[in-house]
Amino acid sequence: MLAVVEADGIWSVESRSLVRWAARRLDVSVRTAQAQVRLGRTLRDDLPLTSAAAAAGEIGVEHAHVLAALAPTTERRREALSSPDVECNEAWLVRQAKLNTVDDLRTVVRHWAAAADTEADDRGYVQACERQHLQVSPTLGGYHVQGFLTVDVGQALVTALEAVTPVPAAGDTTTADQRRARAVGVLANLVLDKGLAGEGRASRLRLNVLVSYETLQAVTERAIARQDGLPLPGLAPATTAQSAPELTAKTVLHGPQFEDGTPVPRILLDRLACDGELNRVIFGPQSEILDVGRAERTFTRARRNAIIARDRHCRFPGCSAPPTLSECHHVEHWARDHGSTSVDNGILLCWHHHGHVHARGIEIHRQGARWVFTDAAGRELPSPHLGDGDDCA
Repeated sequence: MLAVVEADGIWSVESRSLVRWAARRLDVSVRTAQAQVRLGRTLRDDLPLTSAAAAAGEIGVEHAHVLAALAPTTERRREALSSPDVECNEAWLVRQAKLNTVDDLRTVVRHWAAAADTEADDRGYVQACERQHLQVSPTLGGYHVQGFLTVDVGQALVTALEAVTPVPAAGDTTTADQRRARAVGVLANLVLDKGLAGEGRASRLRLNVLVSYETLQAVTERAIARQDGLPLPGLAPATTAQSAPELTAKTVLHGPQFEDGTPVPRILLDRLACDGELNRVIFGPQSEILDVGRAERTFTRARRNAIIARDRHCRFPGCSAPPTLSECHHVEHWARDHGSTSVDNGILLCWHHHGHVHARGIEIHRQGARWVFTDAAGRELPSPHLGDGDDCA
């Protein structure tokens, strides 16, 4: 309706803007009117089938909001929506809207968007890394906490908090937020009391990511393709023109994801696979479990301990984060270069710099008794440790 009103210019007789006109006519706040106008324009320009389904009452307004907010967000995704040659185009998404609740549809569309334009998800993850911050400020009677975390850090934090949050006892009137705040204190005490910030080799937190065999193959092919492409500004090397994705129900609904269904950006999957644990589960045609393989670490405990003994801390120039805050990174890429999972091919990097190396396309190689880091353009990163005798083989 608003798109028609905007096209006819009816609103200009009574108001200075369409948003103000809609707010007054619909008796809603300006913010709500802005959302309605934005929805109307998106449905008109990018989602004609969604618009028709909503107008006919076949899907709800909230379903339309989800599709408008998550689907036509890049040019590549808009092309996929309108393409008759793509199995999972707008018509497919509208069918999903008719079959799913709003929350379930949101998960489906997020997976669709990740499959339709993986490079956009990678860029979004890199930008999220740069936005990441946490403020802990003393205030009257306590501390005020606010910030923003990337999806993997947030998942790790939530998993850790849940692990130390007991089931509320009968009659416990505390809220979930209050129990979560107490759990933060428990985590802090665990780190301080157990000396986990030191040189120890404590077991690391487990984050589960569900990945199909086909996706792992695609990660390998993508890593090889990235090596031959030109770098995007501020990003790791990538192909200049991403090939059209195969948008089928299988690739959309079974892409890499955390256990709660949150899609995993491919650039993050690349890092997690570097020092993760692989568990093979084979399913039958009816999704029954046929076989569960033994867990395999890309770096075994013995190899990790050997790398720790050699490197002692994060080897990124200027960083001295301890092993408990670090992971083993493949110097020769495990997929792109078919790098072996050996001590010689491993280097200790803290979680932050491990992600930074993958996101920025930083290459690492051994030069005598020291590690040399070069950026995507081949320039060596300066090391404040040069000459201090710290880089022993």
